[in-house]
Amino acid sequence: MGVARKESDNSRDWSLLWQPVRKYCKVTPHRIGLLERLNINTVYDLVNHMPTRYENWADIKAISSLENGLDQAIKAEVIRVPSLRRKGKFSTLSTMLSDGTDIIKAIWFNQPYYKDKLRKGDRFFLYGRVKRQNGFFEIVNPAFRPADSIDELSLLPVYPLTKGLTQAAIRGYVKECLPQIYSSLPDILPDDIVREERLVDLAEAYASIHFPKDENALAAARDRLAYEELFLVLAEFSLMKRKKAGRNSAYPIRMDREKAMIFKRKVDSLPYKLTVDQKRTINEIVSDMANKRPMSRLVQGDVGSGKTIVAALSMYAVALAGMQSIMMVPTSVLAEQHFRNLKSMFSDDDFSVDLMLGSTSASEKKAIRERLSSGRTRILIGTQAVLSEQNEFKMPALLVTDEQHRFGVRQRTLLLQRSGRDIHTLVMSATPIPRTLALIVYADLDLSNITTAPAGRPKIETYLAGQSDEDRVYDIVSRQLVEGRQVYYVCPSIESDEESDKVSAVELYETLSKGRFSGYRVGLLHGALKPDDKERVMHDFLSRKVDLLICTTVVEVGVDNPNASLIVIENAECYGLATLHQLRGRVGRGSYRSVCILKSAAESDKIMERLRFVCSNSDGFVLAQKDLETRGPGDFFGTRQHGLPALRFSDYHTDMPKMQRISKQVEAYIDLISESGAGSTDDLAALFELKYGAFRGRSSL
Repeated sequence: MGVARKESDNSRDWSLLWQPVRKYCKVTPHRIGLLERLNINTVYDLVNHMPTRYENWADIKAISSLENGLDQAIKAEVIRVPSLRRKGKFSTLSTMLSDGTDIIKAIWFNQPYYKDKLRKGDRFFLYGRVKRQNGFFEIVNPAFRPADSIDELSLLPVYPLTKGLTQAAIRGYVKECLPQIYSSLPDILPDDIVREERLVDLAEAYASIHFPKDENALAAARDRLAYEELFLVLAEFSLMKRKKAGRNSAYPIRMDREKAMIFKRKVDSLPYKLTVDQKRTINEIVSDMANKRPMSRLVQGDVGSGKTIVAALSMYAVALAGMQSIMMVPTSVLAEQHFRNLKSMFSDDDFSVDLMLGSTSASEKKAIRERLSSGRTRILIGTQAVLSEQNEFKMPALLVTDEQHRFGVRQRTLLLQRSGRDIHTLVMSATPIPRTLALIVYADLDLSNITTAPAGRPKIETYLAGQSDEDRVYDIVSRQLVEGRQVYYVCPSIESDEESDKVSAVELYETLSKGRFSGYRVGLLHGALKPDDKERVMHDFLSRKVDLLICTTVVEVGVDNPNASLIVIENAECYGLATLHQLRGRVGRGSYRSVCILKSAAESDKIMERLRFVCSNSDGFVLAQKDLETRGPGDFFGTRQHGLPALRFSDYHTDMPKMQRISKQVEAYIDLISESGAGSTDDLAALFELKYGAFRGRSSL
């Protein structure tokens, strides 16, 4: 199929998209701060703050025909004066309503201010999750509006919120700002593709994704935005691959017979035997690095599969060749762990292993830089401080990083600019995906899989618990703490949300540290803490200064704590299977019996089936496949972990046939631009930065 070149989008004024929200609508300074907590700083951020679901107020159900476990709308009369109960900071407001066909109980948690709005005899429309309890219907935390507002009933967007912001506020801001920037929205799809695929106009897609007239308009908007995001992401993959093709400037890493024997003795001296997969992967890496063409290899391995030793031996091969490796990891705690292990492992070798963090003293950094420039330091481990412009490497040959930084950022470019040569890159992934999918989304990388676990690795027992099991779970936690073990307690959100019943880390910390576990040292860890505070809490947990750690999934990028024997995961239904598996892998690092408890109050049979699947399976590759098969579009697990842009309207697995078609269109489009010499791919690259700037780092626009 031919692809006509898209006319330049330069006529659109992209600078308007970077304007603050307050320029387009009235927002108080307090509300601006709340929007920033949702990463909404510009008007483009606002219109790309997409709804996660929609309330269908137009489909009014009779109470007698309601279905258990679904979000539904009703029209009913308040038949009982609302009752408000308080217990400390928590409150429960309840009342009874009837529509003539049956009665229903409505409950609001921590929203006492609704009491005066719900008067007996008044009629309302209500929308929320309906449950059947003891033969009676309940609707929990429903939104409601007076019954005389029927003209306004429609599909209403429901946005992610932060405490202090309401759905009405976000809806109002989007409704006011969006029409003012329609003409500035960046449109990169070639016109003939839009026609052939029968896609709606971009402005219409944005209007309908936020405020759809009906289900058909919503579906058309999703189709357009899904096609665009897949086109854009696949174009970035293609440009990356083309940029790497033809490079021939890396240091070739070759060991002579004597060095090869030293390498073999190091492997033989390990306190365990390498698995077949580990040996094969090391051979693939060493073979890649023997060439001048820079290696770009992804190593996928399950939790505890022994990826770190593969990276360590790869860096050892580079060190034996007289060259240098850089290992960059996400956190200082993890960097320190790797440093201790590698320092011990290579203590008898004639080169230095160094650690560089943002907190490293100026005098120590100076000493490390002298060893780097002289070539004495062959392995440098750290966070992004290892890429400081002040670091002068003598012969940088290998960069080891994690999948979160695969796109990015600018590691390779920085090192290339300084050394005059390209650098071999080894990307380590602890969240595997099936090979068929990896061949598409990791098209710019060669792939190695480590599927067999080292011998003697303990199995982590996994159990499912419901709301009624809370006291029993607390008893299990208590027994572990009494025995001197440590416990992770994972929550899905940082703060409570008035419109959600998810457990928040902050509130659970307050409850447990002052209540059931007041006699223990309870810590709090979440992504909103300052980096130094996060590092301090993790250090305290590792050094056993914290017994019980209340946290969010920030602990997923894990470190070894052999004394941690129990992890409890609240609202387990909120996570993908692979994420649950990663969290489970935080325990089982020592010799103690280790247990993972998945807590969920979900009533859906499908959700419970997925959670039971985690309980009965410990193979990360099997869980990854199941995750991809069972989760919905845009819900692909761990895209940030995989170094992939998170898709909002499409799915890396279910849309694979469409991706294959779009991939051909992308290649034809880029070929056309390259061959014609008219225009460039700058618009594609710039829009990728614009859409995924927070993902890749600060945008260059």
